[in-house]
Amino acid sequence: MKKSELFFTFLLIPIDILMILVAFILAYKFRLYFEYVPATYFEPFREYLKFIVMLMPGWIIVFILTDLYSIIERRSAINEFGKIVVAVSASIALVMAWIFLSQMNFFSRLIIAFAWALAIITVTSGRLFIRAIRRWLFRYGVGVHRVIVLGHNSSTRPVIEEIKANKKLGYKIVKVIDKDAIDKLDTIVKRTPCDEIIVADSTLPENLTAKVLEFCRSSSIGFKMTPNLFLVRSSHVSIEELAGVPILEFKRSPLDGWGKIIKRIVDIVGSLLLIIIFSPIMLLVALLIKITSKGPVLYKQERVGADNKNFKFMKFRSMKFEYCTGEDYGGKKAEKVFKKLEKRNEADGPVFKIKDDPRVTTFGKFIRKTSLDELPQFFNALKGELSLIGPRPPIPTEVEQYTKWQRKRLGVKPGITGLWQVSGRSELSFDDWVRLDAYYIENWSLWLDLQIFLKTIMVVLRGKGAY
Repeated sequence: MKKSELFFTFLLIPIDILMILVAFILAYKFRLYFEYVPATYFEPFREYLKFIVMLMPGWIIVFILTDLYSIIERRSAINEFGKIVVAVSASIALVMAWIFLSQMNFFSRLIIAFAWALAIITVTSGRLFIRAIRRWLFRYGVGVHRVIVLGHNSSTRPVIEEIKANKKLGYKIVKVIDKDAIDKLDTIVKRTPCDEIIVADSTLPENLTAKVLEFCRSSSIGFKMTPNLFLVRSSHVSIEELAGVPILEFKRSPLDGWGKIIKRIVDIVGSLLLIIIFSPIMLLVALLIKITSKGPVLYKQERVGADNKNFKFMKFRSMKFEYCTGEDYGGKKAEKVFKKLEKRNEADGPVFKIKDDPRVTTFGKFIRKTSLDELPQFFNALKGELSLIGPRPPIPTEVEQYTKWQRKRLGVKPGITGLWQVSGRSELSFDDWVRLDAYYIENWSLWLDLQIFLKTIMVVLRGKGAY
């Protein structure tokens, strides 16, 4: 355990206490300005402050119980925000219960509402401040985790590139090894000390993975790995007993039953709101496409949806009309050009991706980079052909090449964005896409959808991996 991690974890406690006090003080001050809402009782500020200080131990206990002081867990800012909302809400509920049961004359019920909202804001701000300090120190090597990456394949490359490019992750690669070096791990770690080993090769046999895991446990080194499809699926199991024999039951996806109904309601409401919000931008993009190139504004391509049902996938046209493949577009000329470009395919598996595609217009490059070309897909979501969040929608020729395992991603409605979008976009291998989709299907929740949606906004703003 890094000393800096222990220090910053303990530092969170006084920071949280300070932020909670600030929230209650501001709530008291704000309540004074709401004179048009009559208050039954106001005690002097000093008495109010004494009452709030008396509550602090209870707040900290609730924060501990909601894992907000976990030393080992490295959580994202979005995940931490969700826990803060839960912890503050639970703490406020306890305060209200205390006031009710003790039948005390509290200062003002409106203060509670103010304190709830302000505490979420102040505690989040305090933790973002600590997070910013840590990331700043990472640049100078303070608190950085030294990492050995195991693997040499398509899964390994994005991991290595992301760690090298993104200093704020707090990782530093000290060595990259392959499976032949597993028997020499003891010698390697002595020569090149590390804090964690990341197994980035998802094809590594179980016996070798177990060997690395056992070495990490015995050496007090952190262990991480990219899972294969079976491990992703097995994360959603329960254990029962039958005739004295333990039986593993693979649970159905949460997207079955009520989950499917709730997700559809969210898709309808969400897509309607997004269409209204982005309608001025969509009109502007449509006008500029019409001005800068010949042909229709929209490009409709056949994609495969849930249960192998095909639908017309809509995007703003980013290619020159004569190079767009499909019956209503460039025809044989477009197919001929595409066949030549297939040799330059930069993606593995049944997916076609190339940078600097010569078929794309100048304005088309811009709307692809900014993801503006994808805005018409909100209409697909409204019609029920797409979901706002889900697996990437494939084209029929890709599906024809799917293995039995890969077809699992067709079991649910595809999405405009998903884990594949926020985890590397075009840099990911096809196997990584399938693993992410399998994880999403097995572990779906509204909270997971919200996290993906918020992360998508950040990815789109950075323009990372889009071409």
